[in-house]
Amino acid sequence: MNRRIILGAALLALASCTHGVRIEVTNPSQTAAQARTVEIAWPELRGVTPENVVVLDAEGAQVPSQVVYAGHEEPQSLIFQVDAAAGETLGFAVVAGEREAYVSKAYGRQVPERYDDYAWENDKVAYRLYGPALETSPEKLITPGIDVWVKSTDRLVIDERYARGQYHHDYGDGMDCYKVGVTLGSGASLPFTNGKFWMMGHNYAAQRTLDNGPLRTTVELTYAPFDVDGKEVSLVKTISLDAGSHFSRMENRYAGAEMPIAAGVVRHDVKEFGQGAGWLALREAASDSADPASDGDIYLAIVLPGAEILPDTLGHALAVKTAADGEALVYYAGSGWSKGGIDDMEQWQEMTADLAAALAEPLQVKVIK
Repeated sequence: MNRRIILGAALLALASCTHGVRIEVTNPSQTAAQARTVEIAWPELRGVTPENVVVLDAEGAQVPSQVVYAGHEEPQSLIFQVDAAAGETLGFAVVAGEREAYVSKAYGRQVPERYDDYAWENDKVAYRLYGPALETSPEKLITPGIDVWVKSTDRLVIDERYARGQYHHDYGDGMDCYKVGVTLGSGASLPFTNGKFWMMGHNYAAQRTLDNGPLRTTVELTYAPFDVDGKEVSLVKTISLDAGSHFSRMENRYAGAEMPIAAGVVRHDVKEFGQGAGWLALREAASDSADPASDGDIYLAIVLPGAEILPDTLGHALAVKTAADGEALVYYAGSGWSKGGIDDMEQWQEMTADLAAALAEPLQVKVIK
């Protein structure tokens, strides 16, 4: 305790001398927080610019950080990540300094060379969804579904796989062995009224990468208006993925009417299923594979606080919640692989439940100026 007080005083002195601020981060929960993102609004900082802002831990070592713009010209926030034991309080200083070269652990881009796919990944998982050019391709596919690209490496692999053009083969770091079709795939959403999905008439119309590493990648996707039970509805989808997480944050804004929204995953060969308050998780065989036994199992999950869980409806496992007209519906869609760090269903359910608990009891962040 004395050492913590001394280090805290040293950080406060350093922040004061450099016109920076001190940050206290407390984990109030009964479970450890691993690679949890801390976000500080940019106006809360002082004496720093996007070019020289540095985060220091209690030992004075630099912590990787990212200036978040969220699509704006001016900085909106600063993020960094922490590991904190249950009940632990950690101290950091945000000061001006020379930023180290951080290894990027989050990345996304449009892929015009593959029919306008939009792909995103971090050091744990990779995903893609489908763009306008696919509508006029030989495949002629229109779908909201999200594809899973399983990974067994911490490296960023999207560009390598597209460059090879053979992402259905495992070259030692994972592959695409997940079948989407005209479904929600792994974690998309659709209006869900009168017992049916209301499908958009086109793939995304426009995309905009808002931030791109080293710790977070974010994309905004806009869809053309489409019919939902006689009403014209539009959708703006913002997807972000932080380093170290198996879960993408999905913010969906449906404008045009209040309606129930179903976020979910399509069911293939489901081997195990679990659910809790506001979450669902399942394990299934690799679905787009000539050798599912060799390609292992894929783990999928949805976390939507306050949602009704429907384990098997319209061939999907769904989390359903009503969203007001234009209201942001925020949920998390995740995946994992039996050959990429997920050992069994017990581990996957624990990870999913831990995320739900973290949303209910987030880190407490205090800025001391």
